[in-house]
Amino acid sequence: MPYTAIQAIIDNEEDVFIGNAVATFATLAGGAIGISIGNNILISQLLNEVPKQTDVPPEAVIEAGALNLAQLTRSSEVLHELRQAYGHAISAVMICATVTICVSILATLGMQRLNLVKISRDREAKKGGEQTTSPIVTSGEK
Repeated sequence: MPYTAIQAIIDNEEDVFIGNAVATFATLAGGAIGISIGNNILISQLLNEVPKQTDVPPEAVIEAGALNLAQLTRSSEVLHELRQAYGHAISAVMICATVTICVSILATLGMQRLNLVKISRDREAKKGGEQTTSPIVTSGEK
C-alpha cells in the first residue's frame, strides 16, 4: 500500500495516521465485499446453470464444490456437464472482477499527479521559511 503517497497528500502530520487507517480500512473492506459479491455471483450462476445442464440438484453441486463434482455422479458425460456449468459460473465471477478493475483504472485517470520529491523539498523549505513551488507535475516536468 502506498503509505508514502498518503503522507505526501496530507499536510497535517497529525492526520497522517487517520489517512493511513482509512486507506487500510478501505483496502480490507473492499476485499471482503469483493469476495462476498463473487460468492453470490457464483452461487446464483450455479443455481441457474446446473439445472440447464443436468438433473443433479444445484444445491448438491454447491455443497460438493468444484473439487468433489466427481462424487455426485458416475457418468463421465454428466460430470463434463457439471464442469461446464461450474466453468460458466466462474466465468461470470471473472467478468465481474474484470469490469470492476476497468472502472477502477478509469477512476485513477482523474487523480492528480504529484511529485513526492518536490513535496518533500517544499515541506523542508516551509520549515526553513523559504518560498515554495507547486508539487503538481506538469506534462514536461519529471
